[in-house]
Amino acid sequence: MVDLSALEAELAKGRIYEATLITDDGAHLEGMCDLDAQTITIDPKVAIVSTLLHELIHRLHPAWSERRVRLAEKYALKQLSQHDIQTWYRRYKRAVRKRRPVDAIEYEG
Repeated sequence: MVDLSALEAELAKGRIYEATLITDDGAHLEGMCDLDAQTITIDPKVAIVSTLLHELIHRLHPAWSERRVRLAEKYALKQLSQHDIQTWYRRYKRAVRKRRPVDAIEYEG
């Protein structure tokens, strides 16, 4: 198990950056830890686009199981280039509206 207080101490050290992460083989990285430099870099666009695709699939196919939706999400994400992810992220930023906190319905997932 991981001790949350240890994670809080790591977070307090800082050296956390946000950037687009590009790999030679076109893989989509949500984050990267450089142990030599003791830095963490996060690409929030990948996580947001992945979640967006997941929820759009739920809305498009409400009868699908969570497992099937996850598989479809992974398949859809693998089809996207880094440029495509940037485009989807911009579309998301234009479409998203802030709202008050919502009680989430518990589901098995």
